[in-house]
Amino acid sequence: MKAWVEKGGYLNHTGRRWLSRLHVDNIKRIVVIRQCAFGDMMATRPFLVELRRFFPGAHITLSTVSRYQYALPHDLVDAVHVLDTEQRSLKGRWAQLKALGEPDVLFDLADTARSRLLTLLTPARVKLGFPYRRSFNRLLFDIGILRSDFHYEAEVLLDFLKIMGHKPQYPLEFAMPRHRRETAHPRIVYFPFAAMAEKSLSPESWCGVIEQAAQRLPQFEHVLLEGHKDEEGSEFLDQVLVQHDNVSVQPRLSLDALGPYMAASSVLVSGDTGVRNLALATHTPTLGIFFMTVPFRYWPRYEDCHEAVFHRDGQVPGRMDIVDGLEALLNRLYPARGVTAGQA
Repeated sequence: MKAWVEKGGYLNHTGRRWLSRLHVDNIKRIVVIRQCAFGDMMATRPFLVELRRFFPGAHITLSTVSRYQYALPHDLVDAVHVLDTEQRSLKGRWAQLKALGEPDVLFDLADTARSRLLTLLTPARVKLGFPYRRSFNRLLFDIGILRSDFHYEAEVLLDFLKIMGHKPQYPLEFAMPRHRRETAHPRIVYFPFAAMAEKSLSPESWCGVIEQAAQRLPQFEHVLLEGHKDEEGSEFLDQVLVQHDNVSVQPRLSLDALGPYMAASSVLVSGDTGVRNLALATHTPTLGIFFMTVPFRYWPRYEDCHEAVFHRDGQVPGRMDIVDGLEALLNRLYPARGVTAGQA
């Protein structure tokens, strides 16, 4: 098999020889290290789908850490290996690090201190990774991929398979409930929370956005989606709820319920959150609000249904920036439900 790379990656002698002799039917055990929270785990799903397509006979183990148990893709792997970050016993830690045995292929999709140690101690036939510090290529990997902040994370992960000549499906397949534009409810969902408070607009700003959108887009239901944390409630929106009949609250949903709910909605308005990544995974239209995170890493461009609101100078987008962007997106995707039609 040819190594489909020129100057965009790292190959040592072992990696090049392995690629030249690769027969997918001979790969029996694969380990994928991915230690990440909800959103990035969603972005991992297309890689696992395509990994299964490329190596249909392989047993796939996903390795993660105990703090990241939410949204694990159990449906896409054969086993899950968990490093317990609370393990105090040296013997216990060592046993966890050696529990993966000797896989044929190891992918490190994490680039953390723990993932690097696990990669170093796991005697796989070939190891692939994308470390931010290239010095780790020679130390740890046989095949290294350049990692970009300017392309959607889920697509970047697929570069590991493209180097083997694999042709991923587009639009990407997440194996999640799928949005159908023609049957979507006239429902705009807002998720005004983030893991880090500074990555989200203030509650006052969100009130202004939702109220203005409810006035300009009366033909849509405007729904605030509550989160799972105690502080991710709807109390700050009480006054807007009283004043507008088309504004409501969706209480917290389980992960199993959230996928179908999002897929049946018209659009999600949100900052850089795990919920937005779930919307991307269901192909639900999104309007992303960015001012801290690099938007391009979380902005798929292979579909016409995603937009990002951000200023080149990094200023926080204002209420009108967001509502104007939302109106433009809805008019493009749902012309029959446009502002003109709603006001007639």
